[in-house]
Amino acid sequence: MTAYDAWQTTFALSILSNAASGSDIIVHVGHARNLQPLMEQATAFAQTQLTLSLQQAVSSQLQAWNAATPATLGASDWRVAWGPQVFVIGPVKGSYDIITGNAKFNATNAMAAFYSPTLGRYVVAIAATNPVSWYDWLTEDFDTNNVVAWEGALQVWNGQTNTINPSAQIPCLSEGTFIGISNLLGMVDSVTTDKTLIGWLKSFSPASGDTLTFCGHSLAGALSPTLTAACFDPTAGLLKGTGWKAGDAMIYPTAGATPGNGPFASVVAGLGLGGTNGSQPWQLWNQDLHNNLDIVPRAWDPASMQALPQIYSAYYGKLTIDLLNALVNKAVSHAADGAAVAGPYAAINPAFLNGTSADDAANEFIYDYQVKIDGHKQTEQLTIPEAKASPYHPTHQKSVSWKEQLLFQHTTAYGRIILGNPPEPVK
Repeated sequence: MTAYDAWQTTFALSILSNAASGSDIIVHVGHARNLQPLMEQATAFAQTQLTLSLQQAVSSQLQAWNAATPATLGASDWRVAWGPQVFVIGPVKGSYDIITGNAKFNATNAMAAFYSPTLGRYVVAIAATNPVSWYDWLTEDFDTNNVVAWEGALQVWNGQTNTINPSAQIPCLSEGTFIGISNLLGMVDSVTTDKTLIGWLKSFSPASGDTLTFCGHSLAGALSPTLTAACFDPTAGLLKGTGWKAGDAMIYPTAGATPGNGPFASVVAGLGLGGTNGSQPWQLWNQDLHNNLDIVPRAWDPASMQALPQIYSAYYGKLTIDLLNALVNKAVSHAADGAAVAGPYAAINPAFLNGTSADDAANEFIYDYQVKIDGHKQTEQLTIPEAKASPYHPTHQKSVSWKEQLLFQHTTAYGRIILGNPPEPVK
């Protein structure tokens, strides 16, 4: 295996930050007439346990990457510099069992900062939507019908009161993005530094030549450019007056939904961020990288969202396309209230990772294939080119459901495109 390039390394760390996602933990809360104090204690305990789980996963993976020959991430001295830290907002709604006194909890947000002295790189990796967190889905992802003025958000994050009303003439964020960034800025690292991320960054000056990259996938593809803007806004940035400069910072968002309106996209574009691009489709700094078949980075731009069902119509029947159109129309309608106040949502410097023609799409859709390994038959999901190149000689091509297709195109497809991960059947 060859070492990852700088962009692949960033994406790998981005994905690693999600290691605490995907499952609930059950915590005994107890019984009391006033449950609030017990629930707060249980929330703190759940946050500690999930942070420990993330810490163990991150430590194990970093050790493996550093020990590989050659070192997977381009250097063998990558370490955690801040965190990793999980934030838990509270119990899963409705999960408290009055009989047992137990409740379910899961990670709301997670973040870590990594550093390689050899490469002079700091990377702040933010976790994506936790698939089992209804709070993530309903608040941080889908609260787009309410908006917050960017200048007002900066006032809040600088410890002041928001005095600015949102409008289409000024930069604005979705309320979901504002809440997500507020959660990240309020997280205190309980593992490494005992500081907030900004407190830690302010506590030292980077060495000459060191760079700072913010990255994340999906929800974090919206949060990472917004957090970068919060740090380096020329008027009220949280790192203003420190040794950190916008010209030494980059963002690497993937599959990010749109966090704000057109004026906010201009704020991010005008930060003066650094980084030199490469020649491969994934070797782009400061752009939101999209898989053409992924619906998430098309949100919340109406024209972009409405174009996706047409692409899928070549491979799925009318019933499926009608369902996709209904889903898209609901999303457009949901975001319309926010757009009525702040103007249309606008993507932040988007770039496609793959081709956008009909022929390109034909080679990017996955199908179920049957393969035989060690005499046992099993099903694997492959694109047509992957099936042709597979040493397992796949047969019995079959279409997957539209939901499986959307999930693959939003998750696994990015690893195959950016990291060159070949599809490996599970033996």
